[in-house]
Amino acid sequence: MANHLVSGGTDGVGRAVALDALANGHHVVVVGSTQAKGDAFLTAADQVGAAGRATFLRADLRLMSENSRVVDAVRARFDRLDRLVLCAQRYLTRLGHTVEGIERNFALTYLSRFALTYGLLPHLRRADRPLVVNVCGTGTPAGRIRWNDLQFRAGGGGLRALAQAGRATDLLGVAFARRPDTRDIPYVLFNPDVVRTNLQRELGYPWRLFALAALALRGKPVEEGVAPLLRLLADPPAERLSAFRGTRPVRMASRLLAPGYDPAEAARLYTETERLLSGMGRVDLLP
Repeated sequence: MANHLVSGGTDGVGRAVALDALANGHHVVVVGSTQAKGDAFLTAADQVGAAGRATFLRADLRLMSENSRVVDAVRARFDRLDRLVLCAQRYLTRLGHTVEGIERNFALTYLSRFALTYGLLPHLRRADRPLVVNVCGTGTPAGRIRWNDLQFRAGGGGLRALAQAGRATDLLGVAFARRPDTRDIPYVLFNPDVVRTNLQRELGYPWRLFALAALALRGKPVEEGVAPLLRLLADPPAERLSAFRGTRPVRMASRLLAPGYDPAEAARLYTETERLLSGMGRVDLLP
């Protein structure tokens, strides 16, 4: 019986992962921002006789204060963490910042995943066969890190901020896999490809139209898109870092994609993130 934490676990891919874990007899904590969806998840757990193994935490993961609260709650509930599945995501093409001053895409798509991963690293290390899965848009060359203005405080397009956050999630995996204290924790970057979820609801125009057209032409049901991920969770890869787009491994070393997985950029982003969280007083979210 394993312990799971699924961020973004009340909807789409995350919910499918959480319910599958419950069906297989595991303990699951899901994090979501909407009480109604959390209640619906708990009802679904109760209907399959898993109410005692299901927990919902309502949190706005764009805020590092909320990530700290989630980390504390998971530490209190579990003595170890076997599976960390990072799914919380929104596609925000209108530039904006959280009350903590962080660009919203960067906060949710990257910084929250960093915080949960490293905040729970001691619990992951206690598991016999731990695994971290980052459900993201890996396997594309889009996105660059804006080193001179990570938070887009000087302005700029929201689409560029969204793409930067996506690139940062790949670099998070690269940096994690190169640490000596994560040697026994495989890290998977997983892109479910085009799946019919609600992520497109906050896209601005014309991007929302393009996304809806892609869903109509190529979109897969959640059950189909999540199937390769469930296999990875049941039988983790041996590699310290791997990436998949659906069932296909991503060739991270290819000429087209390699710049997005550059170890030097990953190390630089880690250093910048460490400085950012320290400045916010969130050293509890650092290893």
